Amino acid sequence: MLLAVDRDGDPQLIAGTGQLLLQASPRVWLRLDEATRRYWWGAPRWSEAAVQRLSRGESSPLGLTVAAFHPNGRVREAAVAQLAEVHDTLAVSALTLRASDWVPRIRDRARAALEPRLTEPPGVPVAAAAIALALRERRQGRWLADRVETAFSEGPVELLTAALAASDRRTRRAAHLTALAAGRLDLTQMLHAAEHDSDLLIRIRCAEAAVRTATVAGTVDLVRPLLSSGTAMVRAEAVHVLAREGDVTPAVSALTDRNPTVREVAQAVLRRAGADPLEHYRRLVMTSRPRPGAIAGLGETGTAEDAGLIAPWLDHPQIRGRAEAVRALHRLGAADPDALFPMLTDPSGAVTRQITRALRPWASRLDLPRLRELLTVGNPQHIRTAAYRLLHQRDTWTRLLIDLELVADPSPPMRNRALSDIKSWLTHEAATAYSMPQDRTADALAQHLCEAEDALGPDLVRRLRFHLGLTRRSGA
Repeated sequence: MLLAVDRDGDPQLIAGTGQLLLQASPRVWLRLDEATRRYWWGAPRWSEAAVQRLSRGESSPLGLTVAAFHPNGRVREAAVAQLAEVHDTLAVSALTLRASDWVPRIRDRARAALEPRLTEPPGVPVAAAAIALALRERRQGRWLADRVETAFSEGPVELLTAALAASDRRTRRAAHLTALAAGRLDLTQMLHAAEHDSDLLIRIRCAEAAVRTATVAGTVDLVRPLLSSGTAMVRAEAVHVLAREGDVTPAVSALTDRNPTVREVAQAVLRRAGADPLEHYRRLVMTSRPRPGAIAGLGETGTAEDAGLIAPWLDHPQIRGRAEAVRALHRLGAADPDALFPMLTDPSGAVTRQITRALRPWASRLDLPRLRELLTVGNPQHIRTAAYRLLHQRDTWTRLLIDLELVADPSPPMRNRALSDIKSWLTHEAATAYSMPQDRTADALAQHLCEAEDALGPDLVRRLRFHLGLTRRSGA
């Protein structure tokens, strides 16, 4: 398409295409460079026309950009020479790609053209930064990436401000981390990034830096907004630093946080302050509708004797409440299979996953007909999956019987899971399965294997017959 636009020469189309390229991600630029270079070989007439326009000095910035992707090094070098004279953001992006070119002369010319532009108005180096940082791991890519980071560290404030707000994640991350290391961000900027940036690493690093800065300045109260951050590590950091300054109230509130890391920090704070988080959790769980975090916290700090406080919340109205109740009972070694087994029909997969984990130790004792009933096609996927996992844990022959039943299941996830498990058993466990299925179990496996032949294919069927000792039986 770029070759066609460049060839046709329509000014509006060229301008519009240039704008689209300016908005493109670094990944698009890198793929475009590679794809266009391959395509040139199959378009000799277009290639010749583009080279002629280049030699006459008639190429637009878009045409020069396309020429900079050419497989012929002389053409790329000529394009770079002309791009060096063009004060256009599109030219900067093309030069950035060629600054890591494998041909030294092209690479050097592109770098010489780019170096002075890193101190130009903010938009120019920021446009180069996204591509330069994406090229860092290439053999010749580090040079420009290092120059960009130096510009963030030592360049004009306007450049840093533009980079901190860039849409490209790599650029924002490099700008924030470089500026933090250079001490170029004030507390307000750190707090804003810690609360609002979409990149997790930026949020965490800025929160840590904000806490250090506020502590040194004696303005720890300014980090309170971080207590409501959407990032668990940021909330935990705020709880920790406020407690260090003598305020444990946020830690009390954080005891019921949705994240275990934050709860752990809050629990440690209370213990250091001479309080017992367990007593807090016991009181919280006895309220009319405890938060899921309170149930989880009691499971983290309590004993088996607390099971009586947790068990009523297996009927918690919130999904997370029920899931945390199951998890807490399991953690305390107080899971009751008779109470949990009926919950396998819970409408939430988050709950049935916790129930499955808790019931695994009793898998061989669970109601087999009921598990088979839950595995049938009419049930929701998460219920079928829970039943499958528990049947899988029961014993080897039940596991393989269920797998053979499911290899032709109408549900792709169930089919794939069963087939994958059969292959895994053959690869990792079959050779050490010294016992063989007997009597009715062997008959059932032989029948299921016959029924699954089309789904399994002859090789898997042959290997299964051999390892299950069914070869004589099938030949009889």
